Amino acid sequence: MYNLDPSTDAGAYILGILWGTMGVWEEGFWLRHRDRWYIETVRDHLGLSPAIQEVSSATGPQYRIKIVRAETVREMKALLQKHGWTPRKDSVRPYPLGNIDDRGFVRAWVELHSNSDIRRAKHRNGLYYPQPRLRIYGNAALMEGVNLVLAAACNLQPRKLQNTTNTITKALYYQGKNVLPVLLWLYEKADLFNAKALENFRNSQG
Repeated sequence: MYNLDPSTDAGAYILGILWGTMGVWEEGFWLRHRDRWYIETVRDHLGLSPAIQEVSSATGPQYRIKIVRAETVREMKALLQKHGWTPRKDSVRPYPLGNIDDRGFVRAWVELHSNSDIRRAKHRNGLYYPQPRLRIYGNAALMEGVNLVLAAACNLQPRKLQNTTNTITKALYYQGKNVLPVLLWLYEKADLFNAKALENFRNSQG
């Protein structure tokens, strides 16, 4: 398997995809997402051999690969344990440990688990105006890490995590003038990213 180096932008980006899409399956793992590009990118960078399967879900078609080859599973477990990975439904999912390129990791997470749009904000005089908004979702522990990384990198105040429909998942909100610094930092000199995701961010900001 490819020797992943999360201290690089591309390596941390791949780790971010694993963090955001990987689940435990019997004695191995699966990676699944509705955008085939993420699954193809991980497979190619890690030198995985399984074919990509298309499966149906309540939200439409998804794409997945199963990792069951014993040697590959052992290598994957060693990689994930080194950085403190926990399965997707665990109550605590921390920000990865070790020497991580924060920009690459957070970029992948934001592409996978965020929503960008224009909201109707209200001036003090009562008039409404369009305001950009970026909402990032994830486990509370992970969001605390992302929160501190973005605050330091973008010269912003740490946000208060917002509640969602369940107690485990929290949301980070960036609105108005705070959205663009986050997006600019994430994609500055990026070695690896989903061009479609970047285009969606651009289009959603007006």
